[in-house]
Amino acid sequence: MDTPLISFISAVYNKADVVLETLELLRCQRGVPADKMEFVFVDDSSTDTSLAVLREAAKADSRVKVIASDVNRGPSVRFNDAAAAASGQYLLAVDADDMLPANAARFLLDAATMTSSPLVFGKSRRSDACLDIPADAALTVADSPLTFCAQRKIVRMGFLCERQLWEVAGGADERVFIQDQSLPLRLSHAASRLTYVEDYVYYLRSRGDENLSNNVQQQHHDRFFALLPFLEERGLQPDARRALISQIVSAGWKAKRDSGVSMPLMSWAGLVYVLNRLIGIQPTTDRLANLAADLRLLSGVRRPSEVSN
Repeated sequence: MDTPLISFISAVYNKADVVLETLELLRCQRGVPADKMEFVFVDDSSTDTSLAVLREAAKADSRVKVIASDVNRGPSVRFNDAAAAASGQYLLAVDADDMLPANAARFLLDAATMTSSPLVFGKSRRSDACLDIPADAALTVADSPLTFCAQRKIVRMGFLCERQLWEVAGGADERVFIQDQSLPLRLSHAASRLTYVEDYVYYLRSRGDENLSNNVQQQHHDRFFALLPFLEERGLQPDARRALISQIVSAGWKAKRDSGVSMPLMSWAGLVYVLNRLIGIQPTTDRLANLAADLRLLSGVRRPSEVSN
């Protein structure tokens, strides 16, 4: 196969019931020549038949690459593994149980070319439908990508980026288990320009038992620690800092609120949350450090350094 134009990449954990449907949606992308697409799946030590299912698919289609892992490290690590194995000029990251409209790859590629952007995001929603992106969907171009990403609270997969940009950004933050927040932030920080499709380009299936979004504490924890390192960046634009801190305060408050500990709004953490929302008051460095220490003690939260066989 010639060098692909686009590599669809995914991390897989116990998705045997839906991963072939996801692969078929990727194979059926319109407007991209079949020999210009490849599909890279990294199985994160699934306990179901996901790996066997994918290996059978690879036997029938040489464009499908399957990488097996002996230990479960989480999607941040495995998406990076998939990106490292990909050879396309562009990467399109997709969760193994989600859906991409049939015209998404072509639309995102055209948007990247038309706006000279190495990174293209769009809206996502949870729905059983998977509708084409409207041909006249509006595009917003941002020349301050990190600020835009932080203000719009961009998360999820289903984005297109140049493979070189992924390499420069370092991919997902492997100190954080879930990649949803760190990837958009890190890619945006490394990008010179970002384009956002003001319509739905990505669809999430109904939550299954293995869906990480079922663990709200994991979501809060990973959101907090994906955001926190950016506050150490020199020359961070004030608007970006305010947007990042707003999300950090929200994630920290929600993590403590949902931990089962009584957290009235008039507590110190609640007061910081309310004042940040009302007038933009920012927590002190010490307060953020204390909050980070509390979140590191949360139970039921996975971290990539905690290897699970």
